[in-house]
Amino acid sequence: MALKEFSWSLLASDCPRALRRYAVHMTAARISQFRLLLCAQLALVAAASAGAYLGLLPTSLPSVPHADLVGHALGFGLLAVCVDGALGQRPIHRGVSFPRLGPALVLAGAGLEELAQGLSPRRTSSVADFAADAAGVLLLSWMARGLTGGGRSSASR
Repeated sequence: MALKEFSWSLLASDCPRALRRYAVHMTAARISQFRLLLCAQLALVAAASAGAYLGLLPTSLPSVPHADLVGHALGFGLLAVCVDGALGQRPIHRGVSFPRLGPALVLAGAGLEELAQGLSPRRTSSVADFAADAAGVLLLSWMARGLTGGGRSSASR
């Protein structure tokens, strides 16, 4: 094939089909699995948060730059994926696929948690931490939606 025959639009048009091949239909069983994952992730986030508030866990790692931001992004991002899956990727408004309820709830909780950190002598409230939370929630929720087929039934694909 000559280089001029190569079309990026053809490649891009095949991407949704390729994703659908690996998509997971959001059945009741799949939602139950997400609920179990949600329990585990909630326990992990609650334990990490309690450990940081009580001074049992370090709030930063000087030897690893921005490790706390990566932790925020992964912790809240995975929590958003679990909440979103447990709710069956339910949108906030019917007929509109974005924004979805799960990630929105997690973002609201992350914002409240950042505000609460300002009241603690052991923690500091930071816009950068909330930005990392939001980036993790948005990126991981978007990625999970692509892998799960967006919550659509197989008949609508």
